Amino acid sequence: MRSALRTLLIGLSLTGPWAVADEWPSPAQIDLVDQRRASFPWTEIVSAVDWYTPLETVPGQAGLPLPVDLQVADRYHQAEALAEKHQSYALIIWQAGAIRYEKYWPGFDQNARYDTASMHKTVLAVLLGIAWDQGLIKSVDDPLANYLPELADTRRGQLPLRALLEMASGIQSPPPGQGSEAISWQTYLGNDLPAAIAHWPQVKAPFEAFYYANANPQYLGRVIEQASGQRYADYLSHNLWQPLGASDARVWLDHEQGLARTSCCLQATARDWLRFGLLLLNQGKVGEQQVVSEAWLTQMLAPSPQNPNYGWLIWRGSPHNPARTYGEGINAVVPAAEPFAADDVVYLDGSGAQRVYVVPSRQTVIVRIGAPQHDWDDSALPNLILTSQNP
Repeated sequence: MRSALRTLLIGLSLTGPWAVADEWPSPAQIDLVDQRRASFPWTEIVSAVDWYTPLETVPGQAGLPLPVDLQVADRYHQAEALAEKHQSYALIIWQAGAIRYEKYWPGFDQNARYDTASMHKTVLAVLLGIAWDQGLIKSVDDPLANYLPELADTRRGQLPLRALLEMASGIQSPPPGQGSEAISWQTYLGNDLPAAIAHWPQVKAPFEAFYYANANPQYLGRVIEQASGQRYADYLSHNLWQPLGASDARVWLDHEQGLARTSCCLQATARDWLRFGLLLLNQGKVGEQQVVSEAWLTQMLAPSPQNPNYGWLIWRGSPHNPARTYGEGINAVVPAAEPFAADDVVYLDGSGAQRVYVVPSRQTVIVRIGAPQHDWDDSALPNLILTSQNP
């Protein structure tokens, strides 16, 4: 398998930071991933935020306070019971202009940070919108090589940014590997993201199929850095995290002063994930400040041609999909037993049922963070909140 991939990648003629080393991964890189896998907090990965190093701080800034008007209602108690059944750490429900319910289970509070995996992808999509608003990105139809010139004259360099945003680049997740030399493990825990991502197979033409592949947001994170001339954490801090009024967050780096893992690994509090959800709810505004344009969000939240349940690095509740998948080659299936109670539900999806549900028509945002779950029904929690009118 590795021999076949190497032949494919040599044909791509990659050079520069995204080049494929003659002998990759090295014994030292395999040993590093071995060590990280040996100490991996499998059941506590969401809460074990000090386990991984190196991390880079994303400075926040105290902003507008969040209105809180806690209410006693059957639907909130039922939501708590459902969240508790699924070993939740935090549950926040925002409705009609205020936090109506907020619960932290023992060991967690408003200041606790969490590793919510792929919820970071949607933050990246908004950051790209801000860069587009600023003229740093000219068009989502620009080829990747316009921003990563080392990919010029390669098949990968010709991919439009839009294809990466829609998970329709033709890049497919490599098969899970048992050993630490596997592409998947080197991508997640290794110290050379460019080399790891360069090994991801590109199996179809752009826009031919939906493949949920972490290589796509990883390339887009590098586009942010190249277009802005800033480190990813700095651009995120100044242009999004501080305007949100969020507290300090942290991102995983592949090595000291290296690249941020932009497919996952943004550590933030439940309230700060609520702030981000409110940004989507309020058409890109925080108070009177337009942080990201409504024009960008309109495109970002629209259905993509290859998957109507996916926009630009964000999931959509409509049309109803009772068994949502992540594309060919990924075995995970997420049920939604019932249609969502509103047809404009969009949501951030982090592995193991980390969620931020946003429902503009009902002025509702729901944040659920907890221990990884594999029997999560996506429509159950939002429908409980949206359909129950009992006090």
